[in-house]
Parts: sequence; C-alpha cells; structure tokens
Amino acid sequence: MAAKILCSLVCVLGFVVLVTCQDISCYDCDPRNFGSDCGDPVGNNVRVSRCTPAVENGTSLCLSAYLNFTGSPNDTGIYRGCKTLRQDVSNFCDWFVEENSSQNLTVVSCEPCNATRCNTIGFREDGSSGAPSFTTAIFVILMNAMLLLIVNLHE
Repeated sequence: MAAKILCSLVCVLGFVVLVTCQDISCYDCDPRNFGSDCGDPVGNNVRVSRCTPAVENGTSLCLSAYLNFTGSPNDTGIYRGCKTLRQDVSNFCDWFVEENSSQNLTVVSCEPCNATRCNTIGFREDGSSGAPSFTTAIFVILMNAMLLLIVNLHE
C-alpha cells in the first residue's frame, strides 16, 4: 500500500516537472542595471519573467552568463534572463558568445538551463561558473528517486 502511494506521489511530481518545463520563467537581470544584485537572484528578490519563444518552433530556456565589459568595469558581471534556442542552433552558448561578443563585450561564461527559475548558477571572481544550482540538484535527485522507484516496483 505504501509503495502504491509513493509511486503515485512520484508520478504526480514527474507530471508537475513536465508541465513546468513546457512554460518556464527565468530570473531577469543585467549587470548594467542591477549591479551585484544579479549574483544572488533569490536572496535579492530579482524580477522573474515568463519566457515565450522569440522565433517559431524555438525552445525557451533560462540563461546565466558572466559578461565582461572592457572599458566599463562597473558594468561587468552576471546576466540572467530568458532566451530562445532556435532549431538550427546546436550549441546555444557558442551561438550566444558569437552573437554578443564585440570590441567592448566578452562573454566569459554561459550556462543555459530549461526549468523554471533554474538560472541561479553562481560565478567565481574570474567569471568561470561555479557549482550547479540548488534547483538543478533537487531536480536530479527527484529524477533519480523516480527511476529507483520504477525499477523497484517492477522487480
């Protein structure tokens, strides 16, 4: 009986994860407007925007990126927001770097994700990405738990 209840709970959680992956919201801030507040979007109550694909058949995703503005060090920092992955783009970060790098802007790190408010990844002082976000870790743990349950129920 407990196994059936647990299995039902896991199935419901799996459904919720699938539904939320279809329509995502992302933290939305830019180092030029929000400064260091983008570093901790949860703690600093950063604005959340609902994502809609900007191109037909595109996929919405959230992005965390570390941007380095040459000649304007106060603008250097973390960008977070919604982006659209076009079908013809195989590597989003390569495309993002190419589209956004200029004489005075360098994309140091790029970390896309595809779950609501998943763009919380931290960055080190040099702009390299830090550990996976808390949301990503919880998602991985839940998925592993679901797989374990499914395997155990079929034995």
